[in-house]
Amino acid sequence: MGPPLSRRQLIRGAVLASAACVSTTYLTGCAPAGRAAPQATHPVQEIPVQLHVQATASATLAALVQGYLNDHFNATHKGIRAVYEPWGNMPAVVAATVAGQGPWVIAGAGYDFATILPFLTPLGPYFTRDNINPAQWSAGQMETYRTESGLYAVPGYTAAQAYFYRQDVLDSIGQSYPAPDWTYTDAARLWSACSTDSGGQHRYGATLSINPGDIAEGYCYLYGFGGAFMDASRTRCLLDQPGSILGGEWAFSQVWNKGCTSGNVDGTGLNTGIATGEVVFCTGAGAAVLWAVENLKGVKWDFIPFPAWPIRQAAGVNVDFYGMNAMAPNQELAWELFRFATLDPGWTQYVMRITLQQPALVAQWEEWETVVRAAAPILKTKALRYWREAAVNGEGYGVQFFKYQPLEAITLLDSVWPEIWAQKLDVAAGFQTIAQQIDNLKSVSSTTVTPTGAEIIAAAQKAQRRLGRMFAAVG
Repeated sequence: MGPPLSRRQLIRGAVLASAACVSTTYLTGCAPAGRAAPQATHPVQEIPVQLHVQATASATLAALVQGYLNDHFNATHKGIRAVYEPWGNMPAVVAATVAGQGPWVIAGAGYDFATILPFLTPLGPYFTRDNINPAQWSAGQMETYRTESGLYAVPGYTAAQAYFYRQDVLDSIGQSYPAPDWTYTDAARLWSACSTDSGGQHRYGATLSINPGDIAEGYCYLYGFGGAFMDASRTRCLLDQPGSILGGEWAFSQVWNKGCTSGNVDGTGLNTGIATGEVVFCTGAGAAVLWAVENLKGVKWDFIPFPAWPIRQAAGVNVDFYGMNAMAPNQELAWELFRFATLDPGWTQYVMRITLQQPALVAQWEEWETVVRAAAPILKTKALRYWREAAVNGEGYGVQFFKYQPLEAITLLDSVWPEIWAQKLDVAAGFQTIAQQIDNLKSVSSTTVTPTGAEIIAAAQKAQRRLGRMFAAVG
């Protein structure tokens, strides 16, 4: 993947962008917070900024975030007013960006990174100039945002995951709680023991993140078995390697034997069946701790780390990111806003307190435990250390993007993965097919023109429609 498009190239794409899309709010159905018209007597430049706040959008939440921005950034920057925009809806963000109206700080989910990359400012020169150490963030996550041209984003939060599990359900079926050093074979045995049919309802042992279109967290199984999604140069797909196939076979077999499920996942990434006892173990990130505090009341539950895999320890991870808009008219001011969103300790602690959200900086994990235990007393007895250990040890492996035609590579992946999930292809054949198809992209990459903003928007919308059809096909 090359550097972002030039300003001229981006503007050329703007004429094709939908005006209706530009005018939409970044989070559908939620108006931007505090977007009041500037006073005529004291004109103020309003600058939209997307911020990762992992909680359900509401007027109250928006007011809290905007209030913090007003008190801690806007108060010291006269003549401008940073305005909080919810994160998400990347097609609208791209359309607004090519039209010169996009947020100066862009926040997105992992798969959004390949879409927005042509519009991001490379961070290397700023990191070097201001002596910013990339090692402050989790190494596994940072690899998502690197290309051969450098670093283009940082994590929105370090969500290397732990498992939530229902201790009361294990008590009811006479099963012991897993030990912190449990293995993948222990996990398979326990999840199978939890799996049962009763009253027309199936109870699953666990949720595994391998469903079509949302498999980034599932890459950890490949790493745990000695495999990987791609090589270090990002030019070759490694799904056809023995470790990757073994990891895939283990994970898919847990779903096929009905010991695990990969469905019923809500917007937090958490399987809502854990609240009703339909699922006993599940993962989550971002808003998942807050979700558990609010929804697992009156039941006995705790956290446990991911099981030990045969080759190396690995955990699911969320790779939501922050980037700087290359179209922002004042890059120095955009950098100040970016530093506020990603490095300001007061902002991080504020978000911890109001949403229980995990920090992005590795050094703040002990502080996170202290803050969230105070904010939610139920967490005083929970094993929060397993979240910290996975993050500090760099055990989270997120999605990465190929050098050649990254969006097309995702399309190929998404077109074959459901065939495996629905057992129309076995894992080895499916993984080998994906690897060969992705590797073949190299032979046509030299004739591929870097897409304009409008073309990227169209590709993203097409991918959303395709994934909708996939889910319908596999139930």
